[in-house]
Amino acid sequence: MMRTALIATLALTAGAVHFANGSPAGASAYLFLATLLLCMSIYSRSMRRQNYWLSLTGLVEAWFIFDYCAYGTAVSVLERSKTPLPASMDEAYARTYLVGALAFLAFACGAHAGFAYARLGRGARSAVQALIAAIRARRHAFRSQRLQRAVYLIFTAAGVLSIVVLLLDPESRQQLFFDHVGLSPRAGMGRYTSLLFMLPTTAVGLWYLSQAKRRYSRVLTMAGLFLIAAIHLSCGRRLMWAGTMLLIFHLCKVRGIFTLRARYLVVALPLVLLVSLWMEATKNVGWYAAADAIDVRALTDGDRVFDMVDNSVGRFDTTAALIANRESLPYYYGETFLMAPLQILPVSAGFERSRGVREELGELIYGAFGQGLVSQEASLVGELYANFSYCGVLAGFLGVGFGAAFLDGRCHRDRHPMVALGYGLCLFRVVHQLATASTSWFPLTFLAFLPWLCALAVAQAPWRARR
Repeated sequence: MMRTALIATLALTAGAVHFANGSPAGASAYLFLATLLLCMSIYSRSMRRQNYWLSLTGLVEAWFIFDYCAYGTAVSVLERSKTPLPASMDEAYARTYLVGALAFLAFACGAHAGFAYARLGRGARSAVQALIAAIRARRHAFRSQRLQRAVYLIFTAAGVLSIVVLLLDPESRQQLFFDHVGLSPRAGMGRYTSLLFMLPTTAVGLWYLSQAKRRYSRVLTMAGLFLIAAIHLSCGRRLMWAGTMLLIFHLCKVRGIFTLRARYLVVALPLVLLVSLWMEATKNVGWYAAADAIDVRALTDGDRVFDMVDNSVGRFDTTAALIANRESLPYYYGETFLMAPLQILPVSAGFERSRGVREELGELIYGAFGQGLVSQEASLVGELYANFSYCGVLAGFLGVGFGAAFLDGRCHRDRHPMVALGYGLCLFRVVHQLATASTSWFPLTFLAFLPWLCALAVAQAPWRARR
């Protein structure tokens, strides 16, 4: 009931703001808000027993509410956008809300089907199959976890080594501590930074697999895990930091250490905003000088809050630009998604390093694309439309809704270590994948899941059965 009341209040407030200010989005904005209110009831019953903020379906829904109800309303009413639009603002924003309504409708239908299929799968599994699986799992549980811990230990050690290598490089050290609050390594150092991004998730996974029968102070445990998650902040990766926190909260909930509630989010929101504003205000200052730039009064500065959201997670305006650009530019027809796996390969492999829609946005915003340029990210909605128009958005979010709901139905409360870790990794990556282009999120998602996949493969290798 609280979720329904909150969403209804936000939607009605957004509609009132659009109406009172003569929003250029016009009727399409009201269509999206009506679609949101009507379609969220399709899968609401299946979400009643789930922690909203630690479920994939809840996070996708929350992203739609934020990007269209909150950020989209602000951009439309204030008529401000960091992205030049190749069409009139009225036409661009109206089409963006129309595409958003289609995406949310597809997501809701997919989620309904995913929850139904998850319930069907649980019911169809016979008691005999469950008993056989339990016997096999118990037989190999200790050895499997020992092997899995070893894999995570290796990846954690590699991540620590990556920090050492980066700090031994004078140019990276200068950039990290003096030039910039984030880390964009020079040519040839990118692979080490990728290992650095892998470190928090592998360290958390190692901790989780090592705590089956050990009890430590909850305060010290939470403080240590938060410190591990903060490694992403050193690289200016706010979305990845937030995602790692979701992973940590999920594992702590499964372990019985801490359960994330809405009231805790309300208390933590000012701190999250302050950290994000501090990072936004000190991008070109460096960590040593950044400590002097902390200003609590920044939370009351609407322009600075808007800029922080605009540069970190707000994607409504870039989505509008990609949609409007299709009038003059051709569709990609899947090219941007096909290029995404190439981003995990070294530059020396000789493959083209095109960034797809990110290059298009860079050219549109700055007239060029380069490492020093920021805010070039596109949402999944925009990328799907830029590839396959309305059909791509419909098919893509049917898949997103089905996958999110199916995993929620099957894995949300599962306490098996590797299932809980895999589901936690999905929570870690979902927001980043909604708010960035595939050429950005695919390499980092691959690296996040790589230790988990290796641990599964090693623990279930055929040679184990013969020993």
